[in-house]
Amino acid sequence: MAEPGWVAPMNKSLVRWKKEWTEFVAIAVALRLFYALVGLLIVSRGGPIPLNESVYVQMKPFLRNDVFSQFFINPWFGWDTISYLRIAMFGYGVQDSSVAFMPLYPILIRLASPLLGGDYLLTALMLSTLFSVITLILLYELFAEIFNSKISRQAVILFISFPTAFFLFAGYTESLFLTLVLAFWILGRRKRWYWAALFSGLATLTRLQGLILAPVLLWMMLISLVKEPDPSPIGQVRQVWELFKSSKHKIIHSGYKTAWLTVLTPVLVALAYQTWLYASGFGSIPGTLQEHWKIKTVMPWTGIALFFQRLVTTSFIYMDWIDLALFVVVLLASLIGLRLFEPAFSLYIWMTIGVLFTRGTPPFLLASYSRYFLVLFPLFVLPALSNNKSPRLVVFFVFSLSQILLVGVFLWGSWVA
Repeated sequence: MAEPGWVAPMNKSLVRWKKEWTEFVAIAVALRLFYALVGLLIVSRGGPIPLNESVYVQMKPFLRNDVFSQFFINPWFGWDTISYLRIAMFGYGVQDSSVAFMPLYPILIRLASPLLGGDYLLTALMLSTLFSVITLILLYELFAEIFNSKISRQAVILFISFPTAFFLFAGYTESLFLTLVLAFWILGRRKRWYWAALFSGLATLTRLQGLILAPVLLWMMLISLVKEPDPSPIGQVRQVWELFKSSKHKIIHSGYKTAWLTVLTPVLVALAYQTWLYASGFGSIPGTLQEHWKIKTVMPWTGIALFFQRLVTTSFIYMDWIDLALFVVVLLASLIGLRLFEPAFSLYIWMTIGVLFTRGTPPFLLASYSRYFLVLFPLFVLPALSNNKSPRLVVFFVFSLSQILLVGVFLWGSWVA
């Protein structure tokens, strides 16, 4: 007999196509076209500006030079995208900055590139667009299990309007990572532990912060043993604590048996990958970050102390102000979420913030945080929970206008995140 988690009835809501899904596909297509028009405008004005990095010079000859590529595809050739393309084409290199990038996204680019005539950049953009659509659908489905369809739809709209949401469509890992995390979450809520663990491992192979899914999965398994979970977050924490104090034997010998071991999947995947890097002579991810970007891996409280130090000593550029403003908003929303969200969401949010602060990021204030905040998907439901329509509209318009500005800056070749 299969253990719990291997076999579970397929939820019909993920089989039957819904009109909301069609809307999300239309939104993704519309955004893809809008970004193409922005890219066209950038090229017509002499951009994008070339990057002053060796990897840019190395990879630029591989760009296609037809009119379509020059105006609509090549403007996305910049920053981290170039490193992912290099890995997809040539693999990792010794003493190379590419070692800091996890392998799953480049592997998918390499595998799918023959379908698009070997155009690696076009493949990366198409994969990201596909995973963006899946992300929107899974985000809607997850929220619909907890709230209602109206709130879920509004949350998805707010999510896709976020100032840095265009990275979902770029040659970056945001959309793939979120697809895997959301699939993990839906499977975990349905007690399909082994499948959830598989997606947590794949998420870790996409971005190392997938490690935080291990404690999230453990919490999901523990709360599933409570017959009637309390509706309040504090109540659930008390229930799990009482369960742990009074029923350790029940926990260990529950019907999950070996399923408890699945919580180690992200950790084992990360260790296996790092071991492979060492064995292959590529070094380590923390070492690569420090050598090539001067980013130290520190404890979260050290990262917070460094942040406050830079806050009063660093001369800000425009993105520092945007990162700081978004950080304040995210911090306030995360505090509100402690009272409104189920503990699994808050655990994920605060551990993600903690992981971000392990990047000491000197000499920057909050390098790339505005992009990393995209993965804090539970926060986007907060404005949708308001009965007052005005705050939602304000948030939507501020987000949307900021995104239009930032995507233009990004496609021009300037630093965003």
